[in-house]
Amino acid sequence: MRERLTAAFVALSVTLLVALLLVRSYTVESDLRAHESDHVLAQAQTMAGFLAMRLDAELPVTESVLAGVVGPDQRLEYDAVGERPLVAEGDGFDEGNDGQDFAAVAAVEGHDASLTLLQSDEAVDDLVGDERGSIALLALLVAIVAAMVGYLIAKLLAAPFLKLAVAAQQLGRGRFDLELPHTRVPEARAIGQALQTSAGQLQERLASEEAFAQHASHVLRTPLTGLRLDLDDLSTRTDLPQDVRATMAHAVVRIDAMDEIAGELVALSRSNSLIAGADVALRDLGTQCAQYWADSLGHYDRPLTAAVDGVIDTRYTPGPIEFVLDILLTDVLRRSRGAVRLTFHADDEGHLTINVTSTGETRTGPGDDRALAKARAVVTALGGRLKGTHPGDEGLTVWLPRR
Repeated sequence: MRERLTAAFVALSVTLLVALLLVRSYTVESDLRAHESDHVLAQAQTMAGFLAMRLDAELPVTESVLAGVVGPDQRLEYDAVGERPLVAEGDGFDEGNDGQDFAAVAAVEGHDASLTLLQSDEAVDDLVGDERGSIALLALLVAIVAAMVGYLIAKLLAAPFLKLAVAAQQLGRGRFDLELPHTRVPEARAIGQALQTSAGQLQERLASEEAFAQHASHVLRTPLTGLRLDLDDLSTRTDLPQDVRATMAHAVVRIDAMDEIAGELVALSRSNSLIAGADVALRDLGTQCAQYWADSLGHYDRPLTAAVDGVIDTRYTPGPIEFVLDILLTDVLRRSRGAVRLTFHADDEGHLTINVTSTGETRTGPGDDRALAKARAVVTALGGRLKGTHPGDEGLTVWLPRR
């Protein structure tokens, strides 16, 4: 995006400048030619006056006389009635003769003669050529300056959209803690608002699905458990017929099956992927998170060891897990020192357990529980649990269902 904006800015600047300078160049050339034409006419009239004075003094007009007044880039033709035409030409006239020379005709007053003066336009062409060369050099300089200015402007304009692209990528991974840019660009603000709305809807979905799972578990399994206990008591009574007790025992078995199915339905509602196609295998997720932690802890000279075990091909939506780990990383950096151990374990049912421990000195301070409270709220919304109060004591353990 920045490259296209910069190229557009440079192209627009250079095009406008070159068009303006070319128009100015042609205007200057026209003015120069008009001025030079007037100058040649004035010279021709002056020369005609000089020859008239010689003729009045009965002095002859010869080629040597004409050669004495003609310029190096001029050609002088003298034509008198009844006499042979005389021509005098400067040494540099032929070199600049391109058929577009300046010409002026003047009559020799008092005599039947005329004077024709031709002057090469090479000097004007040189001036115009130098000016157009300057235009080309100026255009090059303007292109360089425009590229630098355009790059800076494009960088400023593209910065919020690049941040929005990162935020959209985070949302696509299932994260709802988006880092949106603060900008006055209306389009960028509209996109940011749309992403923020989508992130809020994702967070509300997490909360509603967890509330549904808890409610469904309570509504379905609690009555079944009470009914099972009642039937179990009836099946053990001796004052009932044998066939009735057998039916009671069979009903208990059926209720146990229904209770198991209800548990599977609740677990299934919690195991659906938050965003279709965004889930990744635990081996890749653990590697990415461990690399991020290692880079962050490396700035503080704190080593990290990490491990991924269990069913490492189990797939999870990375965004919420990365969000929780970002919060825990902040807590580890603030409240502990020394080496850090990070482990991921997925069991056969897809439950994910993350352990974070620190072996160095522990630190405490006011407001230290806020990060854990925030992490615990996110973990709870995902249907999981967060155990532990400090990374440097017994460590922190996050249990999450497969999502």
